[in-house]
Amino acid sequence: MNHPTTFELPTKDSLTGLLTGAYFRHVLRETLIPEAKRTGDPLSVMLFDLDYFLQLNTAHGHEAGDQVLVAVARTMESVLPDSAVIARYGGDEFAAALPDTRLDDAFTLLEELRRRVAALAFPQWPDVHLTCTMGLAAYPANGHGEVELIREADQALYVAKATGRNKVSLPLADSRMVTKTSHYTATQLERLAHLATTLKRNEASVLREALDDVLKKYNDRLGAPPKA
Repeated sequence: MNHPTTFELPTKDSLTGLLTGAYFRHVLRETLIPEAKRTGDPLSVMLFDLDYFLQLNTAHGHEAGDQVLVAVARTMESVLPDSAVIARYGGDEFAAALPDTRLDDAFTLLEELRRRVAALAFPQWPDVHLTCTMGLAAYPANGHGEVELIREADQALYVAKATGRNKVSLPLADSRMVTKTSHYTATQLERLAHLATTLKRNEASVLREALDDVLKKYNDRLGAPPKA
């Protein structure tokens, strides 16, 4: 997709060469969502945040921080499809829109991106080890406009960061993790529903947090290697 060089404000980030956050939202609102509505094709949106980037910048300086941001931008371009619209959303936060991409396929792509970012190495700073956290949303299930989609992806990102970081989070409205079968007793389901209401969260996000806690507990106890 070709983009103009100017658009009230610059369309390209001067450091990474990706779109700016403001122009990304314009393209999402004016081009990608209307096209998905017209064709009925899926559209996924993600927000991406580097974990503990402020500490990295403080410890190693802005030169290291800038090189990390550029490396992440190039990694995103190499992993995501050519049709992806990618932006440096602000600071160490990135965004991408994935036309004609279902939520499940977007999740798989972003898991690969997460692994590739974790594998990045910087010879000048051998102690720098990156992780990232991402939140997803999908049109039209999670919103019909750019504001709704960004908000849903941001909420998914927030929950992912609050529950351990270094993961990809589905939208909070996605309740596929809650399988209401004989795996759960009626009492458990009632207590889960009450807890989710009290926390003002989706049942699926509460279950994902519990699963993360269980996996960490037994990985620590058994000495299992951490996930890459």
